[in-house]
Amino acid sequence: MLKHILFDNDGTVVDSEIIAVRSTLHVLRQYGFRMTEQEYSHRFPGLLERDIIAIISREYDIRVPENYLDLLRAAHAGAFEFELRAIPGMTSLFRKVRMPKSMVSNASVRHVEQCLRKVRLRGALDGHIFSAEHVSNPKPHPDVYHHALEKLGLQPADVLVVEDSPVGVKAAKSAGLRVAGFLGAAHIHDGHDTLLRDAGADFIARDAKALGKLLEGFGAFEVQRP
Repeated sequence: MLKHILFDNDGTVVDSEIIAVRSTLHVLRQYGFRMTEQEYSHRFPGLLERDIIAIISREYDIRVPENYLDLLRAAHAGAFEFELRAIPGMTSLFRKVRMPKSMVSNASVRHVEQCLRKVRLRGALDGHIFSAEHVSNPKPHPDVYHHALEKLGLQPADVLVVEDSPVGVKAAKSAGLRVAGFLGAAHIHDGHDTLLRDAGADFIARDAKALGKLLEGFGAFEVQRP
């Protein structure tokens, strides 16, 4: 019986990934790095920025200043302030869910809090925010999901995860969880469903409407009784 839903944040509830991709490519362009938005989204889905720049530096011989991550965070913050929106259909779906729900993200708690407040969904979150900053290893390692299960006092069979990236799907599956792969964000490209299935996704939801039908089947919109 399903008892709790664990949502990823970026690219699952808020349409932030495409903003991050565009601002990152803008910053990297001044250091000689060129890549299309689709190529970047396909190559680095769900990875931490520090890991992405390490790969780019190694594989493309790109050198960035020591304060690169600070510059990137500033660029992201400026873009998010003006452009961040909830993914189409997710505002009503997230508010409609009556089953307890929490967030599980590679990003910081502060970032998730800011995103949810920006799109006016913080009040609809009745659970917790679990972040990679709480554990030793981020997604694709399962640590943050093991941490969430421990804190919630739940077993893997009690939980459904919603993730948009192969990295997130792998993390959840490694923790023994069922996963719905979500394709509703602006950064998603053709063939992304295959990547999510290959990573182990049990279900695929192409948009919020499809995700809503899936969650309805699990009783997520019914009032939960003790």
